[in-house]
Amino acid sequence: MRKSLNVIYQYILKPFFFLFDPELVHDLITFVGKTIAVIPGGQKLTRRFLRYENPILEQTIHGIHFTNPVGLSAGFDKDCNLPTILPDVGFGFMQVGSVTLKPYTGNPKPRLFRLKKSLGIVVYYGLKNIGVDKIIEKFMKMNVDNQFPISMSVAKTNSKDTCDTQQGIEDYTECLEKLVINDVGDFYTINISCPNTFGGEPFTTPVRLTKLLKSISAVKTDKPIFVKMPINMPWLDFKKLIEVCIKYRMTGVIIGNLNKDHKSSTIKDSIPEHIKGGISGKPTEALSNDLIAKTYLEYGSRLTIIGVGGIFSAQDAYEKIKRGASLVQLITGMIFMGPQLIGDINRGLSKLLVADGYTNISQAVGSYYHSSK
Repeated sequence: MRKSLNVIYQYILKPFFFLFDPELVHDLITFVGKTIAVIPGGQKLTRRFLRYENPILEQTIHGIHFTNPVGLSAGFDKDCNLPTILPDVGFGFMQVGSVTLKPYTGNPKPRLFRLKKSLGIVVYYGLKNIGVDKIIEKFMKMNVDNQFPISMSVAKTNSKDTCDTQQGIEDYTECLEKLVINDVGDFYTINISCPNTFGGEPFTTPVRLTKLLKSISAVKTDKPIFVKMPINMPWLDFKKLIEVCIKYRMTGVIIGNLNKDHKSSTIKDSIPEHIKGGISGKPTEALSNDLIAKTYLEYGSRLTIIGVGGIFSAQDAYEKIKRGASLVQLITGMIFMGPQLIGDINRGLSKLLVADGYTNISQAVGSYYHSSK
């Protein structure tokens, strides 16, 4: 059945989907996911065909139990539509959002552009979402599996008003406070690195990040808080941001966000001049892997790492884990390979772990740099 699903997606569904505007397809897939979740037997059937489970993949990290390490990254489920179906698809956790204090309709279209040869997507949504109040209201009406960890990714509202440093900080903090007060989410992510917004990435300097995290750390919560990091940054500059995260006792970092370099040698497609945005998928992989490794080697005992960027197979995910990521996330790989990819990755990871002599995935984290099993 697994091979049949791969064939159906690669030779029938994907060619059909790729005939249409990617945002239209994204909206269609979201609608289908929401619909399956409410159809009697829909979740059970989805789980039967897609989900793979194995105790070797289970971990408890910062008090949260993850049945497997593969999560849906922020940016796919912007408005909290899919938490009830994603566990059945096979994900071990997910991120909602990014969520902002006030709603934003998004940047001008086109906001998605496929890079078919490069296995990537140019993303220019600009933190489109319905705003934290409506997301909280929607989430609290859902019958979400309480065994399925959900991270709420928090960003500042995309508007000229939040370009001012202090206003931006207040926007982030108030959004997080609302989520905390309503007990929405099992952990939180502070997204400082979305490149498609008014003012760019104002909190990717040590001085401004210090001001932001000082305010964030004053929010009373015992839930983990991660920071989503940029990847187009030299190590010495990146390291300064990591030091700020540690100073303010952030739980971990997500490495990382979109690749802003349209001239990167990893891009094999021609990107029209009018296409704006950061690039997801394979063009992020090498940058992400390099920063994961360096962060783990120097700060692995103080920060938990979630690895994102270019995961299209179990081997891709395992590479990030062996470099130091405890968990991984993806979106673009699923778009190019199909929803059965999640189960394929988890099945493949189980085999790779057994082949390397591990009895639990946590033993493989950072294994490139230690020999004990």
